[in-house]
Amino acid sequence: MKLLLAPVGALVAVWLGLWISNTGILVYSEGMAVMRDCRYFIGVSVVKRLAPLAERCELIKKVGG
Repeated sequence: MKLLLAPVGALVAVWLGLWISNTGILVYSEGMAVMRDCRYFIGVSVVKRLAPLAERCELIKKVGG
């Protein structure tokens, strides 16, 4: 039972750490006419950010303020 709870506890700790530090993980990216739509999962929501089309979306990014 402890072997099952250890990975779950670690995952929850990482998730809470990312949420508290306002750091998101890229879940979706799409190129539009001039900009790129980057969507990051943070906490319990998905945050939309726009980036220049020539740049790729960062995998992990500080998205909150």
